[in-house]
Amino acid sequence: MGVGQDIAPLNYQAIVHNASGVAVSSQEISIKFSILTGNPSGPVVYSEIHQVTTGQSGLISLAIGEGKEVYGNFEAIKWNSDNYFLKVEIDLSGGSSYIDIGTTQLLSIPNELPAKTTKESSSLYEEDELFIIRKYMGKFVDYRQTGPETYGGPNIIWIKTTMDNTFGKISAYGKKCDFAVGDNLYLKRLYYSPGGIVGYWTYQIENDSSVYYRVSDFQYDKKVLVETWF
Repeated sequence: MGVGQDIAPLNYQAIVHNASGVAVSSQEISIKFSILTGNPSGPVVYSEIHQVTTGQSGLISLAIGEGKEVYGNFEAIKWNSDNYFLKVEIDLSGGSSYIDIGTTQLLSIPNELPAKTTKESSSLYEEDELFIIRKYMGKFVDYRQTGPETYGGPNIIWIKTTMDNTFGKISAYGKKCDFAVGDNLYLKRLYYSPGGIVGYWTYQIENDSSVYYRVSDFQYDKKVLVETWF
């Protein structure tokens, strides 16, 4: 993938929530995207900003690579040379006082466009396939385990990370936790679409060594649905 080629932007869709978990409806906001290389806290190779008005449900649809560049050159990124991560920051007032809302590993990269064609967006997801996306949750610190509250109920582990102030104790299913102190932890969501008609998301927390635990759909410490973290 060479410098100077037309690179397809990445589609980004999200429902914007405020600190109380309420969708931000019909409001002008500012979004800053940064592409990091190597790891979730690696150096920034590219960043851009977008001014956008949310839909009635809080939905935004943006093309990363077509915003106002503030650092680097999107088309000069050597996508095949390293792992890349997307950091998203937001200012709900539409200004530049950004709040970090998370860093996600890019598991789909832009493609070069054929010469003399209309530029079309590639996507982080593909329909009727397994969708995978990971969000950095901090480094593992420790955990505690609680038994079932009712007979036959689940065992819960409460996982503390270095981003405890943001995510609280992450609740997952298990009797013990085999993460090691200092492990980078990620929240992964997987989309299953049996028959390609309807589907559902499942969520798990994992490290870089393929150790993972399914997380509860409701996160009890922060009192939010896990889906709101994406």
